[in-house]
This record gives sequence, structure tokens and C-alpha cells, in this order.
Amino acid sequence: MTLLNRRRVLLGAGAAAFAASLALTSRAAGSTTFTATIRNIATDRTLALPDGGTSAAPIAPGVFVVSSAPHNLFTPGMPASEVLERLAEDGNFQPLLDRVTAIKGLTSSGMFLPGQPFMFAASPGDQLQFATMFVQSNDLFFAPRNGGIALFDAGGRAIRGKVTRQVALFDAGTEVNQTPGVGPDQAPRQAKPDTGTAERVAITTVADRRDGFAYPPVEAVIDVEIMPLATGQPQG
Repeated sequence: MTLLNRRRVLLGAGAAAFAASLALTSRAAGSTTFTATIRNIATDRTLALPDGGTSAAPIAPGVFVVSSAPHNLFTPGMPASEVLERLAEDGNFQPLLDRVTAIKGLTSSGMFLPGQPFMFAASPGDQLQFATMFVQSNDLFFAPRNGGIALFDAGGRAIRGKVTRQVALFDAGTEVNQTPGVGPDQAPRQAKPDTGTAERVAITTVADRRDGFAYPPVEAVIDVEIMPLATGQPQG
């Protein structure tokens, strides 16, 4: 299956899962309903290539979790799970979505499509967690740097606006990195999923990995915006 066809399959499945995630999200009494949008803002000049040319830097459909407990999708300093590996290497969100859907006690979970808003209800103490593949890579993904983005401030007020500064580019540590945008074992160029030299090192940010390659700033690739919509009324 070509990369283009694989992306069409992912987007088709993504649309169905996206609708399902909205169906699962309801406004709880005493909670706040939010909308979040995770956009790819890269242009065809964002990623610098070794030959002096440039390329776009897309992101893939991803998975989100809303919970008061951090690190539901991954834990920095620990090996990546197999389901995170599939997202980070091939942009396949479904295994990770299946895993988090089975976790009990989460406030909300689902998948998202880049650029399309998704909704959820949350209460003070809840955090937004997500992961989305940096497509021009072997196993890199964007996610909140501290285990999640707090949805309320210390005074219990819902946050609003851009929160991209809280996002980092992570290395899953499951496949040896190649030059971004040209590596033959990266999703846009590999012959099939799960192709490339495997490695088993702990998850960390690309900045801390120091693999010798140049990556565009996070803010040049992804934009994350969260807005509160309505507050539920406690039931007496």
C-alpha cells in the first residue's frame, strides 16, 4: 500500500473515530466544556533538507486523553510501549487509541485530526494529554512536555488561548533516527510500516537526545489552542 493510500485509510478511519470520540464526550455536572484544536502550521519551507532544499513538516492524526493523572500515553525516561511505537513510527493512532479507551477512570479520551477542533468536559485538576507523529521522522512525536497541560489555573479558572509553549518534540527511542525529511525508513518513503533499524532507548525530548540532526522549532510545526465553551451547573 502506498503512503498516499495509507494516509487516506488513516484519515477515513480517523473521521469515524473522531465522531465516536465526540459521542463519548458529554458535559458533566459542575464541569467545563472545552474545545481544543491541534493544528499543523508548517509550510513547504519549514524543514531544511541537506541538499539546500526545503520540505513541509506534517503531523498525523493523534490520540488525546483528559485525566487528573499525568502520563497516560507515555512516561519520559521509560521505554515506549508497542502502541506508542506504532503512532511514533507510522502515524497509526488506532492501537494507542484502543489502549487508552480501555483505561478506567479517565475523564475523556479519543482521537483528533490536525486542524479539526475536538470537545471534552473537564474539572479542576484535569490535564490534556496528546501525542501526534512528526511525520518526517523515524519515531518522533509531539506531546505536552510535563505529562499534560493543566486545564485550570491555581484559582480553578479555566485556561484559554494558545498553549504551544508547553509542547515538546519527543523521540520514542524505538528506531534509529535518520536525517529528517530524507531518511529512507521514514513514513513518507519507507516501503512498508515498521521499517528501519530498531533501537531500545528511553523516551526523551529530541533536545535531550542530541542526535546531531536539525529540527524546526516546535512553534513552526504545531499550534495548540484550548478554549472553554460552557460551565455545567452542579446538581442539587
